[in-house]
Amino acid sequence: MRSFSSLLFIFLLVPQAGITQQSDAERRIGAVEALIRQRPEDGTLYFYLARFQCEAGSVPKALAALENVEKYGDGFMPTRDGFEKCYDDAGFQQVRARMEARLPRLDFAPTAFEIEDRALIPEGIAHDGASNAFFIGSTTRGTITRVGFGNELSEFSPRLEGLDAILGLAVDAPRRLLYAVGTSALTTPGRARRKNAVLAFDLDKRSLTRRVDVPEAVQLNDVAVGFGGRVFASDSGSGAIFEIPRQGPARTVVAADRLRGSNGLAMSPDGRKLYVAHSTGLAVIEPGTGEIKRVNNTTRETVAGIDGLYDFHGELIGVQNLTTPGRVILISLSRDGESITRVRTLLSHHHNALDEPTTGVITERGFYLLAATGVRHLNEQGGIDDPSSVPRPTVLRIPLPR
Repeated sequence: MRSFSSLLFIFLLVPQAGITQQSDAERRIGAVEALIRQRPEDGTLYFYLARFQCEAGSVPKALAALENVEKYGDGFMPTRDGFEKCYDDAGFQQVRARMEARLPRLDFAPTAFEIEDRALIPEGIAHDGASNAFFIGSTTRGTITRVGFGNELSEFSPRLEGLDAILGLAVDAPRRLLYAVGTSALTTPGRARRKNAVLAFDLDKRSLTRRVDVPEAVQLNDVAVGFGGRVFASDSGSGAIFEIPRQGPARTVVAADRLRGSNGLAMSPDGRKLYVAHSTGLAVIEPGTGEIKRVNNTTRETVAGIDGLYDFHGELIGVQNLTTPGRVILISLSRDGESITRVRTLLSHHHNALDEPTTGVITERGFYLLAATGVRHLNEQGGIDDPSSVPRPTVLRIPLPR
């Protein structure tokens, strides 16, 4: 989910009791500057530094940081959201224009379908090839909607006890199961009675077959099905990674705080590597031991701020929505799977339907992107302040390279 539940943002943006706004801003800036001393040519860190300096009202320092973003990286595009105090500055607009001029324009993606219900606020999407049906979860209602033939909508699952929102979705086609992440942790009332679970549904009977509650999770976010039907879930609140076995409780693969802000998940085709998206890039995990390595990015293109992450014949598809208004990228990996050798844009922010893209799903007809979600409109009480400003949930179909 697009939220500040990522490596830097969980640590730097969540206010702490007794800390003033100014001291909190200083803490964020100091933490990023400490990371920059370790990685002085990391364009992503300079991007976050620019954002924090802008939020603190230090426009000249924000512009200096953005110039380092230009120097060390490509693929960034600051938006008004997060850069409000700098956005109308002439110097900021000049830097932003130069950044945009370097971005490829790839805006071909026809609309697959739209949903009239603006209050759905979807975050996750899955597809079942056998029935050619899509499944979309709601963050406001905690339900799952099935989109069938002719875009016919029906309720696949009602809201389940304690779970206010449905986030990540994934289909295990051979076993005819739909997995879903349910959580209460997106709102203030929900966090007071925190619940997190991974749900398994029978696709054909349209019934819940299993609920695995994960009481140690802070905010489960995404779920992925890998080789042999192995199921993994990320906890963006603590950074933990869990495996959901076919029987018994969840198994901790990566303990809390070892990898802060875990989000999108994708398993390698051979099942030996689990890739995890976080705020500054990608990590690769050995599922059996929990060993973590940072995936080395040998390109200038940013792979930061990825929400949905998917394996595509040994490459990775990522949906970005934090360091850019939104784009979809294809990431090529080295033979050992531990380095990024190439990053290609499949869809750029120029597409006029993009409004906080979050996740997608690979099908025989291309990559179906949940392109317009309105997730930022979900308030701390679980409602929507201005329903008229929320876009219709829109799914685009992006052709994939053959």
